Amino acid sequence: MDESKPLTAPADADPAAVTTAPTSVPGSAGARQSRYPQIAIPLAILGFTIALVPPLVITIALRLRELDLNGAAADLGLILGIGALFSIIANPLAGRFSDRTTSRLGMRKPWIFSGAVIGYAGILLIAVAPNVPVVLVGWAVAQVGLNFALAALVAMLPDQIDPKRRGRTASFISLAQNVGGVAATFLVQLFPAGAVQYLVPSLIGVVLMVAMVVPIKDRVRVERPREPFNLRALFSSFVFNPRKYPDLGWAWLTRFFLTTTQFTATSYLTYFLIAQFGVSDAEAPTLVFQAILANAVGIILVAPLLGWLSDRLQRRKLFVIIASVIAVVGLTVIALAPSIEVVLLGELILGAGSGAFFAVELALITDVLPSADTAAKDLGVANLAQSLPQSLIPVAAPGLIASFGYLGLFLGGALFGVFGAISVTRVKKVR
Repeated sequence: MDESKPLTAPADADPAAVTTAPTSVPGSAGARQSRYPQIAIPLAILGFTIALVPPLVITIALRLRELDLNGAAADLGLILGIGALFSIIANPLAGRFSDRTTSRLGMRKPWIFSGAVIGYAGILLIAVAPNVPVVLVGWAVAQVGLNFALAALVAMLPDQIDPKRRGRTASFISLAQNVGGVAATFLVQLFPAGAVQYLVPSLIGVVLMVAMVVPIKDRVRVERPREPFNLRALFSSFVFNPRKYPDLGWAWLTRFFLTTTQFTATSYLTYFLIAQFGVSDAEAPTLVFQAILANAVGIILVAPLLGWLSDRLQRRKLFVIIASVIAVVGLTVIALAPSIEVVLLGELILGAGSGAFFAVELALITDVLPSADTAAKDLGVANLAQSLPQSLIPVAAPGLIASFGYLGLFLGGALFGVFGAISVTRVKKVR
């Protein structure tokens, strides 16, 4: 069969949900599974991560110290929090719009390409910002654009990957995300402080993301949605009914809790090293790179094996529980670390826990999605569980640090790992 030829829904299907797909899409009658998306989607996620991590972890923090040294910590919390709020809005909306897109390019590609351009424009604005408010605007724009791309990119997983291969593909996505963090921080520390350091690593990431997506045979929608996009539809882009879909609700909470644990270890890492160990601004990028590298080594040792085992055993929840325990131990080690070397050990352990979690959690969520016709919208709502911690932690962190120090911040994050282990046991549909 011609892979470019669209398939139509049966006559009794919901007219508002009539979509088409290339024959390589899992579930198509007589489909021949293309293996390219199994490689391309993780590599595109790698590019996305390389684009996102430099401002998120290092360059915004350093830029704020240039613009407002005394208020940099409070500024960082405000900027990361507001930026995450924009991501919370952009991601589900992009997912909903992606499900309704009728472009000849496909349902997902237009949002990936346009999001890449908008996201990099925001990063460019950060690099040239003359003051803190412009940094805030730049990060908001970057979050909107990059989350447009992410929502559509993640929706390609159920579009393109057979359910029996989603665990291993999800593990490679996890690997890509964390190797991307290492690659991004490595690239940052290669360049001298200034605009080049802010711009070049993210540009490499954007180019990689777009290049990997171009050859994919995207799903194509041949009929316009008959359901109007009104205020009710807009609101529904941000919610699902947890009573109707309890498994998705518990999977959502699990992702929220474990992402909180992981993000707690990275959001204030630069300032933690400066405050706790007297690291200079010039040394910080290299030490952050070493910490992210240690984290990634833990992931590399764990994620591919557990992704394969998860598919082999057709079990997800057991691995999430193991991941939660390991992550809690890792973040606790970081909280109590008397030296930078122990911080790196904690990052290694945390990485192993994160690898165990992210190796299976995306597969778990895609396994409990209500419908393939609303996959991008539902995954956009699920992605809120990743975006919310990035908004809430920067808001809560300054107060926690002022009251309890970084010990309180990190132990608080570890507690959420315990919650994650509990919540995943409530998912019933998936073993």
